[in-house]
Amino acid sequence: MTDTVPLVLVGNSLAVMVAATRLADEGAEVTLINSSANWGGHFTTITSDGVRFDPGMVLHEFTSFSPQCSAAELQTYDPAIRNDVGRFCNVVKDYISRYQDSKPIHTPSMYVGGEFLDDLLIANSLNTLKALPFTSAVASELSSLGTPSDLHASRKHKNRDFAAFDFEAVSLANHGTTLHRQMIEPFCRKLLGVSTRNIQALYHRVAWLPLYYPETLLSYIADSPQELASTIFSYPAGGCVGDLAGGMKNAILSNQRITVITDRPVRLTEDNNECFDIAFENRGSIRAQRLAWGNPLSELVRALDLEPAGGYEKCSIALTFIRVPILKLRRSFTVLSVVDPDYAIYRVTNQSQCAGESQDYVRLVVECNPDYASSIVGNNSDMNGHLLMELVRLGIIADASDIKNIETKSMKNALLLPTKANYSANDNESKLALLAAPGIARIGPSSGYFSTSFNDQIVQGLKLASAWKV
Repeated sequence: MTDTVPLVLVGNSLAVMVAATRLADEGAEVTLINSSANWGGHFTTITSDGVRFDPGMVLHEFTSFSPQCSAAELQTYDPAIRNDVGRFCNVVKDYISRYQDSKPIHTPSMYVGGEFLDDLLIANSLNTLKALPFTSAVASELSSLGTPSDLHASRKHKNRDFAAFDFEAVSLANHGTTLHRQMIEPFCRKLLGVSTRNIQALYHRVAWLPLYYPETLLSYIADSPQELASTIFSYPAGGCVGDLAGGMKNAILSNQRITVITDRPVRLTEDNNECFDIAFENRGSIRAQRLAWGNPLSELVRALDLEPAGGYEKCSIALTFIRVPILKLRRSFTVLSVVDPDYAIYRVTNQSQCAGESQDYVRLVVECNPDYASSIVGNNSDMNGHLLMELVRLGIIADASDIKNIETKSMKNALLLPTKANYSANDNESKLALLAAPGIARIGPSSGYFSTSFNDQIVQGLKLASAWKV
């Protein structure tokens, strides 16, 4: 006879973990299905040579331009609305503060035109505009852009057609030709391996690309700046952001109210009683009164015995973890975005600096797109050796000798591209899943198109736990 359980969560995502622990703490009996050895997805730590790292630039963002809502309004959060999570930064901050003591980090930097400047790609450090080697050209172009059009940045959340625009057209209309071609276009190619004309304007932040009002940019160049607060990022003191997922994993495995099933669900059906039958690869089936899916949407479609869209356009990423003796470090920074196109590296994070650590070595994580990197150094070259030499060229380390703790993890086709084709494929899969099983709650990777940020997943987990509260 099939066992019936009240609440089932499927997946290893942070949203699933948040919901499971919150529900169990409130007295609910929870069944969590996770066939992966990984807990927390991208938001977990990676151990290299016995040292814990976050997978690249993983920071807390507790500030937003949106008016803040309370936890009592969580049910109004909609993952289908781009960046709707911005209304709940305070909720996320309150939740994280129970587990981690996070402190604001120093403003990120960028390397462009041979200069180190405060970052305006991700941190809104717009005073940097006056220090760019091409400022006069930017000012001239911004002054001649003319009357705002449908492509104006202010229309991003007001024009329903904005998602149909490509980011190249929108960026040129708001930033001018020089700023776009000198910074935005090359950084996009370095990170995603495609042009800005290939990505949807509404999802520009997937590639960490900015979208400013031209009037705002011009006001900073003219020394009469409009008010635009810099983005403040935070990081756990003395630790990693991924420590949260590690602690939650331990809490899940030790909680008697949470039953963990490590087998893979291969078949789901929803009956007329709005219950769900779940068949597994290597064990008997179970029946759930409520079911939330926190794995990728394509896996849900397959489990419902439907044909997934497939053919998603993706790019590869490579993370290089390095322990550098403190005496070899030549530049102090938290996060550095490398814009110049003749470098394979697009970002370096000094996680020791972010964490406020004082030790005899620092933890650096170097990020690059391996396909873009190969176009610079060649397929058969020593990639680790080349990346070290780039760190020397950038003046980050003194030399590459005696740095033995270096490891690169390459992930082929790991990052979904924000293209129109991918949007359409995701939309089709979402409609298929909704039609076949409308009662399944979707969180984490299946919640919506690019609604998988750290903050999104915290809010999704809390929202589900609130909705299912017994």
